[in-house]
Amino acid sequence: MAGITEAPWVSGKTVFAKRMLTDVVAVGTGIGGLTAALCAQKAGARVIVLEKASEPGGTTFYSGGAIHHPTYEDMRANVPEGDPDVQHTVAANIDKWEAFMEAINSPIGAPTQSGFRMIAPEPWIDFMIETITRGGGKILLETPMTQLLTNSQDEIIGVFAVGPRGPIRIFAKAVVLATGGWMTNAKMVQENITRYFGSLRQRNVSLDGRPPFLGDGLFAALQLGAQPSTGGFDSFYGHLMVARPGIITESMNELSATFAPWGVAVNKFGRRFTDEAQGKLTGRSMTLQGEELCVQEVARQPDAMAAYVCDDVVFQRFCTLGASDTYSQFKMAGAPVATANTLPDLARQMENWGVGMSAETILHDITEYNLAASNGKTWALPVPKTSAKHSVIIERPPFYAVLGQAGITATHGGIRVNTLGQVLHRSGKPIPGLFAAGVDIGNFNNCAYLGNLNLGAAYGYVSGENAARQPAPRLD
Repeated sequence: MAGITEAPWVSGKTVFAKRMLTDVVAVGTGIGGLTAALCAQKAGARVIVLEKASEPGGTTFYSGGAIHHPTYEDMRANVPEGDPDVQHTVAANIDKWEAFMEAINSPIGAPTQSGFRMIAPEPWIDFMIETITRGGGKILLETPMTQLLTNSQDEIIGVFAVGPRGPIRIFAKAVVLATGGWMTNAKMVQENITRYFGSLRQRNVSLDGRPPFLGDGLFAALQLGAQPSTGGFDSFYGHLMVARPGIITESMNELSATFAPWGVAVNKFGRRFTDEAQGKLTGRSMTLQGEELCVQEVARQPDAMAAYVCDDVVFQRFCTLGASDTYSQFKMAGAPVATANTLPDLARQMENWGVGMSAETILHDITEYNLAASNGKTWALPVPKTSAKHSVIIERPPFYAVLGQAGITATHGGIRVNTLGQVLHRSGKPIPGLFAAGVDIGNFNNCAYLGNLNLGAAYGYVSGENAARQPAPRLD
């Protein structure tokens, strides 16, 4: 396999841009981009991987590392408004990705009892980068893609990027977009998800100052006439994180509260505002329920703020993610918290947080909820809770409350692709040479969450192999 060619682009004595020649460019170093790059390389392609951050990993770096195995039927039942082609492709290829990982001796864990496969994100990322580099590929850090390059036939011929030493034109037969979503794009989030963008907690850029996730892949594709996904733009994956002035210094998982489905959520005025187990999907026939649905409605409340309230039964069973005590973590981080042996005392402490809550309102809504729960009629509340198993009476002291703000991990809307990973033009035809993987692909998740690592792994596998087979574009 010939090596990657590098040369300056010279006019007279002026060097305008460095020029590189390869077969496949993967944009992003999360699970989608790295998988696509290595699959393309194993299929015989020369590869270059671009990353705008100074460290690789993207959103994968912060993930819990669980690779799920939902069936297509389960995905359709849980996310019926999602793209069936994308969901089918993930279901059909996640096992192939795992077999590929095993074949290259990747650090992937054995199947758990629940069928998950686990990766430790940092060692896995390091392994993938070392393997790609050892095979002759290049990883260019601090080198964001700024534009896709096309010929007069609208075929992809490469990318324009800006590295630490200046601009680079990388000519290639195919490009795989895997840039990770648009959750820090204020305009996009305000237009599609919530007016309270400035109050959101960013779960992927909170700790180490990584560059923002602005929708680089989505906007580059849209400039070429790509289709946006047919759904998903009004939803995201996330969890409630510590409210300001709390400081995020630990793992985003440890500083996330996930127990709302078994308790009560009230906004900054002390009012229940959503079905804690299903969010805005109240009344829908769904088997997938969880706090990630509730927190999307938290994001739309004033200041993207809510308090989660529970009793000791729920606290002992559900107030942890991993081995972390949610209440203690919120308290140590400096977020407002409360605990008391009576609900009136708890409500008074919450009023004293000074965010606008009324103890009287809090107590009214919790009492109303408890009465409905004790009679099995939470479905009849002014704000219904339709899941019987989650309609737990808040009655055993001590009682707990934590104040948080919605934390956004990744967006659900993105580019529309086919089962080969090809980005689709508004005409319905693929854009020649343009592929996508991971969260740049839209409408896999839609309100409910199916697992972004699955999306990156499966479509990285599919897009990488197909990008390697892409015919060379016409020269003009």
